[in-house]
Amino acid sequence: MLYRWKAHFQQLASRFAHSGMTANQASLAGALCVLLSLVCLGLGRSTPWLLWIHPLVLLARFIFNALDGLLARKQNTASPAGEVFNELSDVLGDTLTFGVFYFLFPACQLLVVGLLLSIWFCEFVAVLGKSLPAGVRRQESLGGGKPERALWLGLFSLAWAWSPASERLAPLFLGLLTVLVVLSGLRRVACSLQAAKGHEYLSQTLYGK
Repeated sequence: MLYRWKAHFQQLASRFAHSGMTANQASLAGALCVLLSLVCLGLGRSTPWLLWIHPLVLLARFIFNALDGLLARKQNTASPAGEVFNELSDVLGDTLTFGVFYFLFPACQLLVVGLLLSIWFCEFVAVLGKSLPAGVRRQESLGGGKPERALWLGLFSLAWAWSPASERLAPLFLGLLTVLVVLSGLRRVACSLQAAKGHEYLSQTLYGK
């Protein structure tokens, strides 16, 4: 879904590349957005205006997450280490962003754990696609990919800012989002297996076949 928007960042990436911004700087900016997101959610009850700006913070994170890889390829600085760091930082960022709900809503702790497990599953099978014959990272989504998760979280923040009573919807929000993430992960598994059909598959381990 929203992953298709990344194609529109090519021109934006060119502008940032000419401005001197590097992929590492974009990654650091994305990490800063994660910290700002934690502040917005953590202090949102006592400082509602932080919830109003939270969607903008999430949008900025989405932009920088899209830019880091694009800048690395445009500036010929892409590397295996960079890809590993990018994948790990994305998962860690989402873990922190949604993990804060564990402390904000004690009654929803099991739902938060379920959501985090579903996110890890969804992103694991996405990366797993690169090891299969088709050799691509899966980005299919049924409303539970990284950008969609940010979208739903932004909408929840706006609802919470508009009416504090909306925090009662947290269990419903977390539950429905977990379902969407799991469905997205299963969709990625199905697409990986479908893409692998007709290709020779060699199972390899560190010690050989």
